[in-house]
Amino acid sequence: MNPRTSCAWQSSWDNYAVINKRIAVEIAIAAAKNCIHVFEEKYPTDDRPLKALEAAETWLADPTNANHQEIEMIEVRVWRSRDWEGRARSAAEACASAARALRHPQTSAMDAICCESCANGIEFNEDYGRCFLWHLIRSSNRT
Repeated sequence: MNPRTSCAWQSSWDNYAVINKRIAVEIAIAAAKNCIHVFEEKYPTDDRPLKALEAAETWLADPTNANHQEIEMIEVRVWRSRDWEGRARSAAEACASAARALRHPQTSAMDAICCESCANGIEFNEDYGRCFLWHLIRSSNRT
């Protein structure tokens, strides 16, 4: 299933309370981190998705205007690329969604989860999105 054409998650996501940007970025980063290895295995010399993921992490640690502008430039480089295919492309899109979460928090967080499932070869459905969030919340409560 192509996460870019599937809106199955939308109705489910609309039921959640509005979350703040920081939490959405954290969710998107977690999803991207969970699948970046798929991209790196297929394209070990291409660091564009990793740079998008790192830029999102940098903004999270230091949310300045300069970091915000930098992340937008890096994000565009990933979205414009047509060099990737298959599950690696889904992993790259998860990283781009992590970067995009600064501008579109809720949709980007769920896009990242959807892309993560596709990159890892897991069929995405509403239950997967809920389980991903549940596991993320549980793991963050343990630290």
